[in-house]
Amino acid sequence: MAQADDHHDGVFVVFEGIDGAGTTTQSQRYAAWLRARRRLAHVTREPSGGPMGSLLRLVITQRVSLPATHRDAAMALLFAADRLDHVESEINPHLRDGYVVISDRYDLSSVIYQSMSGADEGPERTAFAAWIRDCNRYARRPDVTVVLDVSPEVAAQRRRNRGGASELFEEAELQAKLARAYLKAEEILPGDRIVHVDGDADVDAVAAAVIEALAPFVKEGP
Repeated sequence: MAQADDHHDGVFVVFEGIDGAGTTTQSQRYAAWLRARRRLAHVTREPSGGPMGSLLRLVITQRVSLPATHRDAAMALLFAADRLDHVESEINPHLRDGYVVISDRYDLSSVIYQSMSGADEGPERTAFAAWIRDCNRYARRPDVTVVLDVSPEVAAQRRRNRGGASELFEEAELQAKLARAYLKAEEILPGDRIVHVDGDADVDAVAAAVIEALAPFVKEGP
């Protein structure tokens, strides 16, 4: 949540979900809805546009390879470093100026994606997820996180429709594991304010559900 000594009207909102859940589309749609009501809104994403984020995007699109040994741990560290830079260089300044800052992904993605792909199920995965959370202990907490719950089949069809090169985490079995993990987001990041929205519906229906889910947390403009 916002720090006690922060005196601003900004709200930090995060959109989360598996690949094809619609986080990018719904982030943009919600920002447009806010702006139409005279509320300042800034959309950003992770990996960020900073130097470490740019490197991570090359890894995700498989244009740069990391060593296979401890690859997911290395990515988790890169994401954590990128996140701290992202918060200080982009998120916090806009919050201080009163914006609703909308991030397409944040540390919930790191915990779920890296732990699900980088450790076997059981105590090892639990310990790895806890380590990733600890790596992000200095990251600002969102005021609210919207999880777009979408079936792996619907998400896969959306990815096929949008085309482009296959990305690092788009293997079907892994995406199914990720979808199940997102259903338990509250257990993964206890203490965070998380709301779930059915992401299987059409774009307009999901956008309307997002607006309703966020109404208690985000005021419209003056």
